Amino acid sequence: MAENRNTGDDGTVTWISSAMSPGGSLRIARTTSDGRASEITYLTDSPYNDYKPVISPDGGKIAFFRARREDPDFFHWESAICVMNADGSDLRELTGYDFMNTEPYWTRDGSDRITWSRMIDASRGPRGTYVYRTAADAVPGDEQRLSATNREWGNSSLRDGRVFIKKGNAYYLMMPNPGGEPCYEEIDYPDTFHYLHKVALSNDESMIAYMKKVDPKGDDYLGSEIVYADFDAAAPAIINEVAFVPKDESRFSWYVSIAPGNDFLIYAEDGKIMQHEVATATTRQLSTLAEVQYRYPTLLGTIK
Repeated sequence: MAENRNTGDDGTVTWISSAMSPGGSLRIARTTSDGRASEITYLTDSPYNDYKPVISPDGGKIAFFRARREDPDFFHWESAICVMNADGSDLRELTGYDFMNTEPYWTRDGSDRITWSRMIDASRGPRGTYVYRTAADAVPGDEQRLSATNREWGNSSLRDGRVFIKKGNAYYLMMPNPGGEPCYEEIDYPDTFHYLHKVALSNDESMIAYMKKVDPKGDDYLGSEIVYADFDAAAPAIINEVAFVPKDESRFSWYVSIAPGNDFLIYAEDGKIMQHEVATATTRQLSTLAEVQYRYPTLLGTIK
């Protein structure tokens, strides 16, 4: 399990994210900041955009996806799941670019695998969204489909191998069974309407955070609030929600990461990184580099 290495003795916080300087593409970067000064190190350099990095449980690798073709219709994107060492070395593509491969998550069961969601357009196969996984040392073509239907979206994995997924309009823990029928346990959730996305699960699996769309007719992003809650993996259930970033269509707030000690969370807002302390319910801007646009932060020491 990842160590708590994201917060220094001097109050500094380190995160991995996509970052973009003026005129450049999105690159995977590591940033350390105390809220007054920041130091950034770019780990990738490509003419294409690199999205949504996540850190392996042992801290040694980073997975992300690289887009070679982007389109207003996400089903028409062409992107690959990639993996590299935490210092940016030995970058490899684990899939081809035939589909939109997006939102990777590391498994927590010690298998050193990555799950992600694949969007398939009707021109390339049965249209829909599917959950896949592959090994960190795999090659394109090795990937396994986990989902039984064409309406599934993958999120965090648990240590026991189950995967938090959206299936249709409900949420489940799925126990994968490649080549057979997976087992789905519906997650108890108190709301009648909910679209939960960009899910993060704490390292100890007791806390969950996500974007929650509060208006069925609203935008998936601007119409959402950012929430943390208690998570009971045995039930399974989500309880005691706290909306710490309320819906505000004047700001673009999204993509959350939970600290290893569950004491704070970070998220992106209008290209900056914000930090929210749970005990005091206070928020501050953590990033300080005005010229850098940040997206998709994951705290160092967290699994996501």
